[in-house]
This record gives sequence, C-alpha cells and structure tokens, in this order.
Amino acid sequence: MSTTIATSTAPDKEEILLECAQHIGYYCGNQIFDVLLSHANTMISEDCCYKLIQTGYSCHTKLALSILQNDPEFRHENVTRVLSNSNRIFHTCDQATQPKDDMYLSKCVVKIGTDCGKQVFEKLVQSKSNDISGCCCRKLVEMGLSCHMNMAKKLILTPKMRDVDAVEFLKRSKNVFHQCRRRE
Repeated sequence: MSTTIATSTAPDKEEILLECAQHIGYYCGNQIFDVLLSHANTMISEDCCYKLIQTGYSCHTKLALSILQNDPEFRHENVTRVLSNSNRIFHTCDQATQPKDDMYLSKCVVKIGTDCGKQVFEKLVQSKSNDISGCCCRKLVEMGLSCHMNMAKKLILTPKMRDVDAVEFLKRSKNVFHQCRRRE
C-alpha cells in the first residue's frame, strides 16, 4: 500500500519531460535538437544557451534520450554520438553563459553598494515601475555595463531564477542600464 501511495504522488516521467520541453520552448528546442542530431560541429544561439542552462543538464539529457527512444525516425541514431553531442552542447553553453569570476563580481557589488543594488534588483526581478534613484543610476553607470551585465548573468543562473526567461531578463537588464545612462 505504501508503494502505491509513493508511486501515485511521484511526478510522472512524461510530466517531467513535458515540463522540461516547455521550459526550453519550441524555438530553442528545435535549435538544440537540430544541433544535437547534426554531424556538423555547429552551436546554438546564446539566447537558447541560457534557456538550456536554466533547464538543467538532467532535463536536457532526459529529452535527448526520450527522443532517441520514442521517435521512430531517430531510433537508429548512434546513441553514443548523440549523447556526446548533448554533453558538448551543454558544456559549451555553460561556458558561454558564465559571468566573470567571483572576485570581479565582488568588486562590482562594492561599486554599486547594497542600497542601490537592491533598487536595481527590484527593478529587474520584480519589474517594479518605480524608477531607480538618480544617485543609484549614477552608481550603476559608473560601475559600468560589463559589471552590470555580469551580475545579471550570475543572478539568472541561480535556482530561484529558473522560471524567469533569461533572454528577456538580460534585455531588461541592459535597458535599465541604458535608461540610467540617458538620465546622466
């Protein structure tokens, strides 16, 4: 009886795969799938890399295996080659989406300060319509676009941000910086 209860409350394998696929999305899913099965050493776009990294290695691998096992068109693909491609894609995307090192980021945090960092964070994450103060905009601009975008990259890779669209978040981040620059 306890086995039945545990089985009925555990997420269904198909539900997990569906959630993974929904998170990656149609466009990026197709792009990743094309590269995954390609014999060429091509790469996916940076935007799709962010979605892939946010989705996670486990989801990425489960989707690849599911396609190989369930789609009759691909049942005869070389599984080792496809999984090797899968690892290469994930590793390359991981490298492409990494912010600069922690020492660099800590200097950025010092430049903007806690109060201003909180204002910028709230503007980005909570999409608050209230403006960032003039003083904080100055600190943001003085800190520089590179610091700001690397901090945004670091933030988007945290587990709490998994369901945030990384591409939109990074665009919004850049827009906030440019709005502050125009105010100066």
